[in-house]
Order: sequence, then C-alpha cells, then structure tokens
Amino acid sequence: MILKFCGFKTEEDIQKVNSLNIDMVGFIHYPKSKRHVDINQINRMSLLIANNIEKVVVVVNPTFQKVKDLVENTTINTIQFHGKESSKFIKNIKINFKNIKTIKALPANNKIEETMELYKDVVDLFIIDTPSTQYGGTGESFDWSLLNHINIKVPYLIAGGINANKIIQIEKMGLKHAGYDISSGIEIAGDKDKNKMITIIKLVKGALKDEKNTNRS
Repeated sequence: MILKFCGFKTEEDIQKVNSLNIDMVGFIHYPKSKRHVDINQINRMSLLIANNIEKVVVVVNPTFQKVKDLVENTTINTIQFHGKESSKFIKNIKINFKNIKTIKALPANNKIEETMELYKDVVDLFIIDTPSTQYGGTGESFDWSLLNHINIKVPYLIAGGINANKIIQIEKMGLKHAGYDISSGIEIAGDKDKNKMITIIKLVKGALKDEKNTNRS
C-alpha cells in the first residue's frame, strides 16, 4: 500500500522520516494552512529527502505561473491539486511539465465517483478527503462507506484525520483504496512523531524498511 506523510514544516521532521518505508512526503504551499511552507523552505527540505521517496507539493487553486515557479525552483516531482482546479488546467500542467506527476484531491460526497471520472485521464493518483471550505486539513474523517462502489482505474488514497485506529477500521471494510495520506495522525503538538509514524508503517506495510531499497539515508 501507498503511504503519503504530509504537512512537513521542518528539516528535523524530514530527518525523522527519511529512513522509513514510506512512498511520499508532502509539503503544503497554501498560506491559509497552518502547515504552509514557502518555496525556499520546500526546496531546502526536499533536497534532504531520499531519492526513492516522492516529493509532493500541495497547492490550492494555483496559477500556471505558481506551478512553474515550484517546479523550477524546488526538487519536487509531484503536484497535488487540492482546490477547484479543472481537468483542463491539470492537463495543461502535464503537457508543459512532462516529468511531474499529478494528484487530485477530491471531497468525499455522493458524487465522488462521477467527479473522479472527470479527472481520471489527467492524474496519476486521487486523494479522497473530508469536505471542507478550507480545502482539507480539518483532522476529521468522512463516511468511508461512500467509497464502497468506486471502481476507477486510477488508484486513490484515503485522507481525513487518518490514524492507526482508523486504519484498522478501514482495513475491515474491503475497500479498493491504494493507501493513506496522513498528516495530523502522525503529529504531537504540531510536530511529526516518529513513534506514530512507525506504528502506522508497521500496520500498513508490515516492515519499517523497504526490502527492495534498504540503502536509504
């Protein structure tokens, strides 16, 4: 399963995760978020991340120029669109930045599968999150049964207040999710907590280190 740990703000927190068996590290580039980091911070921290971990920047309704600035001035390799970006806009990003992967975050509601259909040809991954006017970051979960009948070729991660206990509940539901996107569930008082991260990694992946790549530094 895919594990994305998100909302990193400090180099110290990057060091905590760098040797662990996760797939993605995310940075929030949205000034209204309590986890917002600027382009210079993203670049400094992304340079510290092991090469086999994807570097994701989360943006909300960005301009094309904003995306261009992030791509050209950091070492990120994935853009997560967390606002009301159109499929046309994301397609244009993929055309202009061919080495950049795209993720679209969508609010969990009764039309989730219909909305996923609109974006499935322009994204590499979906994230299904708790609906909110602040575009995520609520730390609250949604009704996971909304995902029962999703059958889209593009994989999706579950977000929204995910922690170890909620993962145990979700894993009993037989959903077709590809993994989890977690921020508050690996934090204590706003800082990333290595013990919480280790607990979740063991739960989801069964091993702290990737057996295929044990030379992370």
